[in-house]
Amino acid sequence: MIRGLYTAATGMIHQRNKLDSIANNLANTNTRGYKKDDVVSRSFNDELLLRMSKGQGPKELGPINHGVYAERVTTFFQDGALQQTGLITDVALQGEGFFTIIRNGQEFYTRDGTFKVNDEGILVTMEGHVVAGEYGPIEVGQEDFEIDSEGYVWQGYNLVNRLQLVNFEDPNALEKVGDNLFANNNPGANPVIEFEGQVFQGYAEQSNVELVDEISDMITVSRTYEANLRILQMMDNVLSKTVNEVGSV
Repeated sequence: MIRGLYTAATGMIHQRNKLDSIANNLANTNTRGYKKDDVVSRSFNDELLLRMSKGQGPKELGPINHGVYAERVTTFFQDGALQQTGLITDVALQGEGFFTIIRNGQEFYTRDGTFKVNDEGILVTMEGHVVAGEYGPIEVGQEDFEIDSEGYVWQGYNLVNRLQLVNFEDPNALEKVGDNLFANNNPGANPVIEFEGQVFQGYAEQSNVELVDEISDMITVSRTYEANLRILQMMDNVLSKTVNEVGSV
């Protein structure tokens, strides 16, 4: 009986974690370059259940499992749709890869190419973090500039810099750190590889969250949570009757 309570409770906890992930995805439906998350489920290890009888050896009844848990949160890096903005500071990527951003002297990575030019004429994110170029910060002044499909930044016929575009052997090893940024906390095990996608100036990559799918998943998770709750309440009632009524004289 107690084992059943525990199993139902693990199911409720897991569905709550999934609901938190779905809620975060829904909150970022309109966040440019956002990549949706999903919770990966895993069951606890099976145990062999035996029946012990007086004067007899143990009889095998079969395996039993004590519920599920959230093994990890995985990020889906599929491209989001492109939206034309016409702004020269808006840049979008198609294909696997990231812009490199410098925040507090450290490199971070993002798919959000909504940039601006600061008072010093340097290309930065909307939060003010420097957009890294292959030759240092991208200095464009207050003049117009063009970015070609390979990430080269031009002013007229003069090459200014090139966007530092990167990809990784295992993008799922990156960690979300806020401000729509990713960190590569283990560069030795997850080295940088060459970006092979395309750059689009004057476009913004939209979130890859599918609103209908997330709402459908939210309904399914909510119903599963409620089913586990009903099981938990039913077993609690049975346990209460066992303790308070069956055992009374």
